[in-house]
Amino acid sequence: MALLYSLVMDKPTVIGEVKCSQIMYDELQKRGSQAIMYKTGHSNLKVKMKETGADLACEVSGHIFFKHRYFGYDDAIYATFRMLELLHEGIDLDAELAKLSQLFSTEEIKVHTTEEEKFPLMQRIKELLQNPTEDFPAIKNIIDVDGVRINFENGWGLVRASNTTPVLVTRFEANTQEEAKRYEQAINDLIKRAKETL
Repeated sequence: MALLYSLVMDKPTVIGEVKCSQIMYDELQKRGSQAIMYKTGHSNLKVKMKETGADLACEVSGHIFFKHRYFGYDDAIYATFRMLELLHEGIDLDAELAKLSQLFSTEEIKVHTTEEEKFPLMQRIKELLQNPTEDFPAIKNIIDVDGVRINFENGWGLVRASNTTPVLVTRFEANTQEEAKRYEQAINDLIKRAKETL
């Protein structure tokens, strides 16, 4: 959605959360916009918007925050009017979406733990990522702004502790469904090792 809303903005600064598709970040940068990856959570995004002066922020859950011509908070009715405005301007939303590369991503997958263990478990996962097993997919880099988003050659995997429930939240995205499953299996094995060695 952020990509569509940003079409009528002049090189906006856009904030997304760690669960957002890599397409969003890549496309915004191609257009000359600034894309910022930040923590999941309504209050986190509002704080980051205020700090950076960003024009727009979005969450995978569907919250869209507008500072561009608005007040910097999420408002579903206002977001609807902004979408209608795009249509009024003659923007073919289907055609814009069809231009994007096709990636395969999972829904959020929850790994149950306890409130007491979820943060120590995340710390152990980070430690294990410093020296992964030989069969672990090659890591390009790790973003640790909220849990760990591990960037691989053809996609990424995310593990983060939920802010509100005793679970770790995982999500995966890749160029192919097979690669997404491979990353999911590798990270599930990593979480299992972390639990066993905690």
